[in-house]
Amino acid sequence: MSETGGDGERLVPPACEGTSSLRAYPTMPVWVVEDHHDVLPFIYRAIGSKHLPADNISFIHLDSHPDLLIPVNMPADTVFDKEALFSELSIENWIMPAVYAGHFSQVVWLHPPWAQQMQEGIHHFLVGKDTSTTTIR
Repeated sequence: MSETGGDGERLVPPACEGTSSLRAYPTMPVWVVEDHHDVLPFIYRAIGSKHLPADNISFIHLDSHPDLLIPVNMPADTVFDKEALFSELSIENWIMPAVYAGHFSQVVWLHPPWAQQMQEGIHHFLVGKDTSTTTIR
């Protein structure tokens, strides 16, 4: 994809620079899943097919629960084996492993006003491997 048209107009918005090699779906796909963590295979498939970048994704999560727990005893390196990862996740703990894997760099939680599990505002999390347990912390 060219970044400029024939008359010099910009075809790739500045926010999309570096993503010009991404493919576009002909229509916006919609996947309906019962359990929230079951959406992750679709996200990984979109990454694998180059419809999403492999890293630095801003993820918008619409839910009444933040789903930001971390699988307690899952070895951190499980995130690099997608089938093992998918089998370890559950409804409340599927977002942070994707953060640890480097796919999501920003998570925006949009929730109804009555959902108050976290204080409103911007929160910065350091997500990494605990060297003593080899799990995500």
